[in-house]
Amino acid sequence: MGNKHADVIVVGLGAHGSASAWQLAKRGVGVIGFDAFTPPHTLGSSHGDTRVIRQIYAEHPDYVPIMLRGYEVWRELEETIAERGEAEELLRIVGGLTVGRAESDNIKGVKRAAEAHDMDLEILDAAEIRRRWPQFQPRDDMIGGFDPMSGVLFPEKCVAAHLDSAVNEGADLHYNEPVRRWHPDGDGVRVFTDHGEYTADQIVFSAGAWNPRFVSNLKLSLRLERQVLFWFEPASSPELFRPENCPNHSWEYKSGYGLYVQPDFGGGVKTAFHHGGEMFDDPVDLDRAVREEDERSLRHAISPILPQLNGRKLRSAVCLYTDTPDYHFLLDWHPGHKNVIICSPCSGHGFKFSAVMGEIVADMVTKGTTGYDTPLFGIERLLSEESQSQCPDD
Repeated sequence: MGNKHADVIVVGLGAHGSASAWQLAKRGVGVIGFDAFTPPHTLGSSHGDTRVIRQIYAEHPDYVPIMLRGYEVWRELEETIAERGEAEELLRIVGGLTVGRAESDNIKGVKRAAEAHDMDLEILDAAEIRRRWPQFQPRDDMIGGFDPMSGVLFPEKCVAAHLDSAVNEGADLHYNEPVRRWHPDGDGVRVFTDHGEYTADQIVFSAGAWNPRFVSNLKLSLRLERQVLFWFEPASSPELFRPENCPNHSWEYKSGYGLYVQPDFGGGVKTAFHHGGEMFDDPVDLDRAVREEDERSLRHAISPILPQLNGRKLRSAVCLYTDTPDYHFLLDWHPGHKNVIICSPCSGHGFKFSAVMGEIVADMVTKGTTGYDTPLFGIERLLSEESQSQCPDD
């Protein structure tokens, strides 16, 4: 059955939990990890074949130094698995284009981040975008910001690499063993599953959409959002959508509404809205059936700007976002238990950070610091007056 006590228990072994388990284990920290399913899986927020990674970060300049370190940690992970003879490409640079009107939040955001960190952002008018990438048809009032270091992560491979590397460093990982409850136990914590009780000095909750149930008394202002992914076969000129000819591209196609597209790596061109999905509160309530309206609304949005893409649907999938009200991350200690870390870098843009978030979690556990000076991820902003600084009742 494995160990019954560890230095740290990690609950949830998707993107951030798997990374945390590896970073902790390679520092010699004893780790027991639990997942309710067998990761990598398609039931949370860590799947979808490809994910965007970008250095020039529109959401806030504070993300940039964290993301720059993230690129380094992804490459370290590639080197780690290569040393074991399991070489996999986890990250590929393809460039990234952000498109919108000059006054749109996404354009203003990339300009602000590039200026704050003296980064190479190329501003293109609509005519230049159409000349360089004829498959793109922006309106004349749109401009683009090109980030040459944007790229693609392969999420299932990334999670598997983190998990395998964690086990290789001695982590004891338990799949298909959901944590049912937990409580403080002296100076540590005690965790209950269907297979028994486990204790640790510290605990990390990295279960994404399932995190709120473990700290329910905090009444965190988190909501879940349904997102539908599509892979299309281009209606014409499919070579224009392959990675050697097509960067990642995200569009504010109308004021306040966004979508993103990633190149065809052999399984179709991945396309999806970014936010604007149905909101709900419990992952068990997620409607995983893809509806005709899901496809119809996305085709309607891409038709004017990507007319050659609007071909046959190859497949589709449903995933979910775990959103904070300001769409920044949550990574902090529990306000009532300083040996409890809540790690939920989500809001629809967290996967790319998972490698470095694992490093930050390991610093929090071993050094008591995040190593980055930003107020964006603090838990205080998500607490209501009714919040209780205690763990859920047994």
